[in-house]
Amino acid sequence: MNTTLRTVGRPEDLREQLFKKALIVKTLAPLSDPDQLFTRIRAIEGWHSEEPGSYELSVSDTRAAAPEVTRGLVSAGADVLSIGEVQHSLEDVYLELIDEDVEARKQ
Repeated sequence: MNTTLRTVGRPEDLREQLFKKALIVKTLAPLSDPDQLFTRIRAIEGWHSEEPGSYELSVSDTRAAAPEVTRGLVSAGADVLSIGEVQHSLEDVYLELIDEDVEARKQ
């Protein structure tokens, strides 16, 4: 068992340090050309899709990006089901810290 203290902080601060900010966008139908749409929106740093009609967008500021993303989707004629900020659990924080801990992986 590794008992090394990895970091100290409030859960919100740890999430901020460990994970990029991201939005999850769900549309009724897959976008015809998501790359064209998402690359035009300045607030989006990158994106990927795990399943049709669901997109995870890396952004610098979720509060600034969400309205711009919404306007872009509506302009493109997309039927938006939801747009929300990616939320990471304390378990996600723990697993990320353990994954970074080389000593813990050896045991």
